[in-house]
Amino acid sequence: MARTDAVQPGYLDLTSFFHPRPDRFALYVHVPFCVRKCPYCAFVSQELDDSSFADDFVETTLREASWYAQREPWSGVQAHSLFLGGGTPSMLGPEMVKHLIGELRKQFAFTDDTECSIEVNPGTLQDELIESWAETGINRVSLGVQSLGENTLQKLGRIHTAEQARDSWHKLRAHGAFKLNVDLMYGIYVENALDEWQATVTEIADWDPDHLSAYSLIVEDGTPFAEMQAQGIQVRLDDDDEFEQMRVLSDAMSRSGLEHYEVSNWAKPGCRCRHNVSYWDGGSYLSLGPAAHSYDATARRRFWNFEDTRKWMDSVDQHGHGAGGAEVLSARQHLEERIMLNLRMVAGGPEDELATLAKDAGLAWPPSTLDRLVSKGMLERNRENIRCTERGFFLVDAIQAELAAGLRPV
Repeated sequence: MARTDAVQPGYLDLTSFFHPRPDRFALYVHVPFCVRKCPYCAFVSQELDDSSFADDFVETTLREASWYAQREPWSGVQAHSLFLGGGTPSMLGPEMVKHLIGELRKQFAFTDDTECSIEVNPGTLQDELIESWAETGINRVSLGVQSLGENTLQKLGRIHTAEQARDSWHKLRAHGAFKLNVDLMYGIYVENALDEWQATVTEIADWDPDHLSAYSLIVEDGTPFAEMQAQGIQVRLDDDDEFEQMRVLSDAMSRSGLEHYEVSNWAKPGCRCRHNVSYWDGGSYLSLGPAAHSYDATARRRFWNFEDTRKWMDSVDQHGHGAGGAEVLSARQHLEERIMLNLRMVAGGPEDELATLAKDAGLAWPPSTLDRLVSKGMLERNRENIRCTERGFFLVDAIQAELAAGLRPV
């Protein structure tokens, strides 16, 4: 895994945008519609049977946006990114997307160089969508390829084929208006899983994407995959094979000139995902739509919307917003979250920041478990920073939990 200790030539110095800046925030819209729900997916989504319901969703989203746009800390503050995620945002027709983004730009102040992203399922991409997105100011498209292996695509229940993914990629690249991300998923148990993954990674590298995100399969409670696993059907690869897939991917992306900058993300110079980095770096984000989670960094306040789409819509109609719960992070919660998010970044994070947060929480720094994790080769303390090793990245959640368990009162 390639590492960098300083901002490289051509890279945006992300610290100028985040951690946290009270004059900037990230804006997210959760589009809860899919052609068919995948058996591994635990995100809030539903099949769209009536296009008029999509119209209602867009109008409700805009009413919720209007409510927040008139209130602190969002009023008069610039959005440096807009991300349409889901679900499958590419199911919204071109006029819907144009209306949605156009109205959001009227309600919120946007920076001149706002990163504007949309997620796309290759099975839903149409030529008229591509043209419309470019006209609305979308400048980044995330293509949900997941795999180019037909066995894996079938196991994942994807609605697209590998050929549709290739066709969608070439259409988007030929248009030339977008930075392009490819989403992949690994750790799926199928026949010849390692061979399919090697072929997928090799071909994706030849596509020369601007950005790549690769996520390990997590079997979530309540999903068909969880039911299959409970019945003794293997859906995930063994840890050793999954680690080998991660190594193959990392090596291929490094050879392709993509920098590994976060545990699941690689990017060309200047193409890191500004929106997601704002999450990891502790910046504020406002999320609209059912099940959407928001964070006001200035107040360390999290709040989240009702998961059920109808209940969220009713709440917006009655109260102006769809929030169903909120909490203010304690000093300890804030410290543990910063540990977790710092360790997701390849560069890690400043240890003196964590020491200051620990002091604010009445806790001693470093945790009693830190030296042991360093000696086991899971963590590195490199000059001012603390970060995961390549081996540690595979166990980052467990490492964060061990560090949290080692925190003691002063």
